[in-house]
Amino acid sequence: MSTKQEKAAVLVVEDDAVFLKIIEGALEALECGVIAATTRQEAISRVNEGHHGVILLDVELPDGSGLDMIQELKQIQPNNPIILMTGDHAGERAISATLAGAFDFITKDQQFNNRVFISTRNALDSMQKEDRIQSLTHTSTGRRGASPIISRSAEMAVVLADIDKLGTSKVSVLIQGASGTGKEVVAHAIHDAGPRRTSPFIAVNCAGIPDSLLESELLGYERGAFTGAVARKIGRFEAAHGGTIFLDEIGEMSLPLQAKLLRVVQDGRYERLGGNQTIEVDVRVLSATNRDLTQMVEDGTFREDLYYRLAVFTLNLPSLAKRKDDVEPLVRHFLRNACRDEDKTEPQISSEVMHMLKQHPWPGNVRQLQNVIRHAVVVGDGEWMTIGDLPSSFTRGLSELQQHRSQPDMAFLPALQTSTPMPSRLDTALSYAFPDSQILPSTDDLEAAAIRLVMKRLDGNRKRSAEVLGISRATLYRRLDATTAKAN
Repeated sequence: MSTKQEKAAVLVVEDDAVFLKIIEGALEALECGVIAATTRQEAISRVNEGHHGVILLDVELPDGSGLDMIQELKQIQPNNPIILMTGDHAGERAISATLAGAFDFITKDQQFNNRVFISTRNALDSMQKEDRIQSLTHTSTGRRGASPIISRSAEMAVVLADIDKLGTSKVSVLIQGASGTGKEVVAHAIHDAGPRRTSPFIAVNCAGIPDSLLESELLGYERGAFTGAVARKIGRFEAAHGGTIFLDEIGEMSLPLQAKLLRVVQDGRYERLGGNQTIEVDVRVLSATNRDLTQMVEDGTFREDLYYRLAVFTLNLPSLAKRKDDVEPLVRHFLRNACRDEDKTEPQISSEVMHMLKQHPWPGNVRQLQNVIRHAVVVGDGEWMTIGDLPSSFTRGLSELQQHRSQPDMAFLPALQTSTPMPSRLDTALSYAFPDSQILPSTDDLEAAAIRLVMKRLDGNRKRSAEVLGISRATLYRRLDATTAKAN
């Protein structure tokens, strides 16, 4: 059996070597790592060290009862499904295990191999589903984890003023803007600007969770509410009590779930799935969408009453194309963070590269800019960031935009500054001139272009041209002849 903790998906707590081998063989088809613990203390240590996965737990252990361990293991890592194994058919133990929070209870009989395989497979599926939901929801308190709003544009100054006003208010806010404009960052800023800043901020991506799961995620459920609901789970609204819940991509929510959400937003009351106890919560609701909810209301795909509950105040975020003054401070902020994450020295940015960054249309908004800068940091290795460090999609975007201009020239490329090192200046010019990776100049092409440029700038003075190019006059003559012959 594997003993490497990082590869473990199943922890088997069993002191019988024969059953360890049986379990290993039964789980082989699942292609999951298996580690073994033979005592209660060893199992606790494994989980304390970070084991994240299914736990197959024997009832009888040399240093205690496995049944008594369930709650302790759950306190350390609540998301680890626990399957209790026993050599007898004691019904009371099965009931006790379920009440304690075990995922399943199986006996070591003739059907053990089949049952341990099925139960472990189901537990792994359940855990992966829970992990996926957790990746689409997150909780933070206060300023920890919140991204700052980087801005110096007049357009965002209006937004910042609204954030200050909304922070001390209790009204629901609908944040509208294209994808990548920073809707969650703004939602967090509203939360941080008010008295709820020390309470939970919980974000839920409504578009990333199927409706059947989204309802239980928002409202929670009681044990037995559906297959796999082996213990009570509180919903995200209940977890956000006293704080703020942020419902991202609210326009993707189905009409039946919208009706249930309306009651929560309107009354602050609801019941968990499978329960009849009314839960009361004090939660401020912030929501966001890149869709036109007013049009959806007209089309009958979004409830009008819910819309007016969510959009007491509507905050519209401008695209990055409309806030050009924010590009440079955002670039420097993302560059500093990316270099820190990649453990690299922060490069300088030439005026030519910054000019191009400001001219880009940025259809993906702030998120796209962040990704472009991170790409440049990963591939770059010089003291200067060059246009060649940026993704090819960046230069293609500029070239496509240039094609729609009245003058088919390199208007987006400013005069290269003499203060910029020559390698960086050449990288910038060439990367912009040849955005298509399928069409690139050869060494001969580059050499001929350099000779033509120098000869033109020096009015055909061959002696001076040879000196500037760093070659002899004889070499210059030969290459001029070769260039002429090739042209003919």
